Amino acid sequence: MPARIPLDVDLEDRIVYGLTPIRLAYAVLSGLAAMTAWSQDGIPGAVRVPLAAAILAIGAALAWGRWRSRPLDGWLYDFAFYVWSTRRLRWRGL
Repeated sequence: MPARIPLDVDLEDRIVYGLTPIRLAYAVLSGLAAMTAWSQDGIPGAVRVPLAAAILAIGAALAWGRWRSRPLDGWLYDFAFYVWSTRRLRWRGL
């Protein structure tokens, strides 16, 4: 009896707007952070608007951003790991 093997068992589940749970968390948390920055009364309006927009843009890039078919947070993780683990040479003098 032949059996059918599913081919998509290693794919992450998509919840809302094609986002996986971690990407949805990026979008929600950046929205909450932008609302917090927007509602601060001690910061002038000329600073609040660009700050909230920048937070939303970073969150959207983390949630939906892909480059060369890899998510942006994967690139950031790999970059941080590379910088942290790279051996650096130091001149000790003679």
